[in-house]
Amino acid sequence: MVRKELASLQPASPIPTKQFSAETWLRTKGLRVTPQRRLVLDRMLQQMGRHWSADELHEALRSQLSELARGTIYNILAELRRVGLVEELRGHDGSALYGVHLVPHHHFFCEGCRCWFDVTPVGLGSLALSADDRGRFDVRTVAVVFHGRCADCARSEAPSGPP
Repeated sequence: MVRKELASLQPASPIPTKQFSAETWLRTKGLRVTPQRRLVLDRMLQQMGRHWSADELHEALRSQLSELARGTIYNILAELRRVGLVEELRGHDGSALYGVHLVPHHHFFCEGCRCWFDVTPVGLGSLALSADDRGRFDVRTVAVVFHGRCADCARSEAPSGPP
């Protein structure tokens, strides 16, 4: 059952980031280009689809810019989130992960390795609130999160054959 559901998910469409640099994205969103902002966004653009904690970004980038403070990373992520370049995902434990958000997409959370993946589900066009709920809410966005096992985790759990 899980494999059938996983097969129906399509990976998120690749985004042509090569044509736009971190500097271009920052300027497009009205942010001043600083070495710190450029470094953070550039790393995130290089690894599209990865979801980073602020600590992971700090660790990955401090060798390139030794004066880069952890607080600066949090401030940059908040700015990038505010202008719509980055999205924040909250884990069940309350931890925050950040990923580039250049086009609308949805997520798959692997309960095995605890990783988040960008996916593009099919059939969302028919998703709607019930008649009872339509008058109670003003829906602005829809965020879908699938839960299960990624292919690697599902494969590692598969029985290896007769004992």
